Amino acid sequence: MKKFLTYVGIFSLSLILLAGGIEYMLRQVPNNFKFKKGLIESKSQEIQTLIIGSSVVNCSLNPSYMEKGTYNLAISGEWIRFNKLFLEQHIQSMPNLKTIIWGQCYHSLWIDDAQEFSEKDLIDHKLYMDIKQENDPTYSSELLSLRALALRKWSKHYIQHRRTMHCDSLGLDHSYDSEFRDNRWIEEIESMVKHQTQYMLTDENNLYLQNLDRINDVAKLCQKRKINLILVVPPVYEAFHKAANSTQMKKMDEGFNSIADQWNNVYFFNYLKDDRFTADDFYDGNHLSADKGAEKFSKLLYNDILSSLGEN
Repeated sequence: MKKFLTYVGIFSLSLILLAGGIEYMLRQVPNNFKFKKGLIESKSQEIQTLIIGSSVVNCSLNPSYMEKGTYNLAISGEWIRFNKLFLEQHIQSMPNLKTIIWGQCYHSLWIDDAQEFSEKDLIDHKLYMDIKQENDPTYSSELLSLRALALRKWSKHYIQHRRTMHCDSLGLDHSYDSEFRDNRWIEEIESMVKHQTQYMLTDENNLYLQNLDRINDVAKLCQKRKINLILVVPPVYEAFHKAANSTQMKKMDEGFNSIADQWNNVYFFNYLKDDRFTADDFYDGNHLSADKGAEKFSKLLYNDILSSLGEN
């Protein structure tokens, strides 16, 4: 019996050491969360314009075509709650920050950074950005919380030797470059719109008002620090806005305009139906390509901001 317990102990210790080793290796794999937190820490004194939001600006706003000191800290799948928490945590470390460009999209007012939407995002924010919301102790371990997904990430980096992060030095995500575009992207637009409309149709907890309150809190924070807050909805492909729900588009427009009307430091730009963008500018139905569309949109938005702020 004693020998058996010894074997069990050795076996258990081996598993613990193996799991610990994999966990350590997972933390070394490049990812957008870790990289963009590093940008904040290393460039905090240089940042004058900060781009935040989800994938619609993660790929569509290229700081190279905007003023010096602009960095793109947007992350795919990062919604309004996390954006607010991120700013509250880091805004004091950026003494030269003058402008925040906050990317929004067709359905961002009806979605939340909560467990029922994406548990992985909660874990990534906790582990790599020190933004904590859940008390689940397993969230402190990528392997224990994500299991097979974590092992696929480990394999992609260490076995397959494939890239796990495509951001350039200013934060633009080149995984949305046109060379990676799916040939069936136009055919998928109808189902994409239907999926994003469903958030509005099933909004039982009134996330719409909760998210507007969060944006108002950020507007107040920015006003205290004399920072301009730019709310911007990037363009979508023509087939997307033709299929979009008119009620949702109206409520989106009304919501953001209500905040811009309330605060003298807040500006709202809505390019959702902008017909200056063609199929060549898009990665898919609601994302511009990081290598083509982003150049056109970044220059356009930058000039519009300068005009609105009276700096042109």
